[in-house]
Parts: sequence; structure tokens; C-alpha cells
Amino acid sequence: MTPADASSPRYAPFGLDADSAASSLISSTIETELGPIRVHRSPTRTASTAILLLHGAAGSWTTWTPLLAAARAAGEPLTDVVAVDLPGWGDSPGPRIRSRLTLDSLADVVWQVVTHLGYTRADITGHSLGAFIALHLASIRPAHVEAVRLVSATTFSVLASVEHPLRSFGAVPGFTLLLGVFRLLRMGGDRGVGLVHAVQKIGLLRLAVSPLFRHPLRVPRSVVDALALEVRPDSFVRAAEATRGYDPAKRWASIRCAVWAVRGDADSFVPSRDLTGLLRAIPLATLAEIGDCGHFAHVERPRETLEALGFLTPRRSPLRNDEAAAR
Repeated sequence: MTPADASSPRYAPFGLDADSAASSLISSTIETELGPIRVHRSPTRTASTAILLLHGAAGSWTTWTPLLAAARAAGEPLTDVVAVDLPGWGDSPGPRIRSRLTLDSLADVVWQVVTHLGYTRADITGHSLGAFIALHLASIRPAHVEAVRLVSATTFSVLASVEHPLRSFGAVPGFTLLLGVFRLLRMGGDRGVGLVHAVQKIGLLRLAVSPLFRHPLRVPRSVVDALALEVRPDSFVRAAEATRGYDPAKRWASIRCAVWAVRGDADSFVPSRDLTGLLRAIPLATLAEIGDCGHFAHVERPRETLEALGFLTPRRSPLRNDEAAAR
């Protein structure tokens, strides 16, 4: 991987890489009750705890390759990595009966993958939807989840938007509009997906996804191409619908492990009040806000994200913890 922008190496310094070997991982497929799950993992198990990586909606395991590259560049590569393509995303097709894609079934299948690989505990890092699944796993398996590290976690505002899109439109208008677009695309089936690919072909997709990033013109092309590839309207809508009726205050009260949560200061999908709202449900959570960053901190600022999530000792402090906690 090479720097995306030599004049500004700190922003989005690595592109996405679909070659698992480039990330020192091996690939395999594990059969589960929701169908085959594609897994990219460290070739050797050195501990009983897996570093489990869960991507967000409209993503796949490749979204973590900049974070893995940043850890290697820092001289502290992550070990015992288990990066999955969640059912319905990446190379995991998901069940033929799509209604089986519930929050509980997703959590169960993820845990099935972990135990199948010989691990008994998990240290989970999740982005967006993946962060929500991480929190749910920690709540239903408190004895088996060692830590949860959240990047732009889907929490209170998105839950409100899914339940009451009109009444809660002002909470996260970008997400509410995107969900509406995906509902329309789902109705169009292959034609809807084809429309997105047509937008990509004429070079307008970067503009369409610009709300996700602080500096959309400086994001590597591989990131934009991956978003286009992972346009799965049905999976996206079903993932959103799976959160209906979820009571975070009640569910997350059972979480006992260490929790880190970060967001970019320009994240239009996760307002700062959602970050601090975690403290009401998880009082001991460690919060951080990463400057000059949008919804994809692990891609836009991978080194800073590793530091904020406790994987690396900060070499300097770009994080505004006090400011985030005060909001």
C-alpha cells in the first residue's frame, strides 16, 4: 500500500486492499446457519482471545486494511485477527430466506465463527453497524467479550431515525435520506444497483458519498470503488430494520468489559451527543473525538484511531477527549 496523497500523508494514507496476504492474513469460508461466511484471519492462533473486526453496512472486511497497515507501520501489528464479511456483505452471500437476518442471528453467527477458529474470547472492534453488533455481543455474552472498541457506532440517533424517520429527521438527516434511497433502490432490484454503478462510471459517486468523509477528494479511489461494490440495498434496509424496538439503555447495562468509542469531529452520521450518550448506558466507557475526520476514522485517520481505541500509545494527542465529554 502506498500513501494516497504524498502532500498530506496523514489523511487517508492507505487504500483498501482485497488481498488478504498483503495484510498478513489467510482466507477461509466457514459454514453457518446463515450460510457461508468468508473470514480473513491471522495464520497462527497465539492466544485465546480473537481480535474480531466487524465492518459497517455497505462494507466488507477490506475496510479494516488501512487500520491493519497503520498498525504494521507503527511496528505493532495486530495478532489473532479475525475479520469477517458479515452475512449479505462482501463474499458472504447471506441466507436465502432474508428475514433470518436478525440482530440476534448476526451476533450468533459471528460468535460461531470465533469459536470455530478455536478462540474462547473476543476483543471486538466494530465500525457503524459492526459497532452496534459488537455492543450487542458484549451485552449477551459478557463473560466472553474482553473489550469493545467502537468507531462511529450506530446508536441513539440512528435508532430514533429508523423508528420515526419523519419525527427524528433532524437527528441524522444524512442517514435518514440514505435509508430512503436504499429503500427505493431495493424496489428496483438489479436496476437500482445498476444505477449506482452508472453513477460510479461517469465519475459522480465520489460526490454522492462525500458526506461520509471530511476530505472526499483525498480519499483513495479504492475506498470509493469499494462503497460502490458493496451497494446491497436489501442488506442495508434489513440491517436498519433489525434495530427496531431495541432498548440500548436496558441491553447495554449488562456490558462489563472495557469500552472505547470514537467518532470523527465531522461525522454527519454520528453526532457528538451519541458519543457522550454512551456514558449514560456504559458509565466507564472511554470517549474520544478525532479531529479533521468524518465517518470512516479507521480509513481517514487510521493511526489516530488505533491510539484512540487503546491499541497504540499516542505519540501525540490529536484527540479532544475533554471537548467530546463536555458535549
